[in-house]
Order: sequence, then C-alpha cells, then structure tokens
Amino acid sequence: MEERTDEPSGREKSAFPRSGISARKRGDGVRAAVLAATLDLLGQRGYEAMTTKDIASVAGVNEVTLFRRWGTKAAIVADALQYYSATETPTPDTGSLQTDLLELLRGIITRIQTPLGKVIDQIVVGHYPQPELEEVRRAYWRDRFNRAEALIQRAKDRGELPEEVNAHFLVEAAIGPILVRANATDQPLDEQLPEQIVALLLFGARSTKGS
Repeated sequence: MEERTDEPSGREKSAFPRSGISARKRGDGVRAAVLAATLDLLGQRGYEAMTTKDIASVAGVNEVTLFRRWGTKAAIVADALQYYSATETPTPDTGSLQTDLLELLRGIITRIQTPLGKVIDQIVVGHYPQPELEEVRRAYWRDRFNRAEALIQRAKDRGELPEEVNAHFLVEAAIGPILVRANATDQPLDEQLPEQIVALLLFGARSTKGS
C-alpha cells in the first residue's frame, strides 16, 4: 500500500470536508464512512491520486483502521465499488423480464455518465494498468453478474424464459453495447439504447428494424 513508511498515530488534518462523520464510528459505521469517503475521493481525484491518508481523513478515522480492516487501497476500492453498484444500480424486480432489463440498463447508463461513474467505468474495464486492480475488476464483475443473473432466474421461474437460457451470456449481451459505446465508440448513450437492446434480446433482430 502506498505511503506506508510509518503508520499514523492519530488523525491527520484533512484537506477535504469531513461531512459530519465522527472518528468514533465503529463496525458498520466505520465501513459506511470509509466507503462513502472512498467514493467521494474517487469522483474528485481518480484512483491514482487518491491515498489511504485522504480516505482516513475524509472518513474521520485513523489510517491504521484502514490497514487493519482492508489491508490495501485496492481492497477498499473493491468494497466501495460493490457497495456503489448495489445501491446506485440495484437489481430491479418489477415482475416482468422486459421492464427489469429496461430499468437495469437505464440505471447503468445514468450511472456511467456521472463523474464518479466514469471513474468506476475506467477501473472496471481496465483503463488503469495497476496489477492490484485486476482483482478489483474481477470482484466487481463477479458481484455485478451474480445480481443480474438473479433477475434472469426470476424470469425463468415465472416462465418468461426457458431454463436452458444461459443467464451469464444474456447479461453480457445486455450490457455489452453500453460498455462499447462508453469506452470504444462515439455513439451516444441515449434513452433509446435500452429499448433497442431489450428488443433485440427478447424479440429478435427484426423487431429493431428501422430503429
């Protein structure tokens, strides 16, 4: 972990606002404070410029707490990204596969266009070369796919899809066009894209003719 020549003995003066977070947070309170601070700093500074000292200062905890609980900056970021994904892009459960997929994709598009969402996208698609982020990416996508595949399983349980449908591949096919547009082409992430993707997946290529 960066800057670990000596462990801090007390709270450093912060260059960032504390957001009212107390240094006495314990247990889940500590985790919530640290993850919120990590996400704030990622959005402001990106992964490379953010340090564990910054995270501790913004969260209002001792930096030693971060070392003891997470061990590395990358491990904190991995936890923060999974938390953000679960809270900012929760898995829909509308009772219909079509509307579940539409809500899921709309949420991803909304998130990916925010300052923080852009930084997270860069981390999880491999823009950053640091080796420690490889496990961060694997953990993020493992969590993301596990939750999205639950959406597909509910559709199978309702009889909307046959059991032999590969849930993982269906999720890949759903989010793939969004990642391509966000990272590889100049095509817009517009409001029509989720409808086009879902129509193609559920009704076949002919249903998107002329779109």
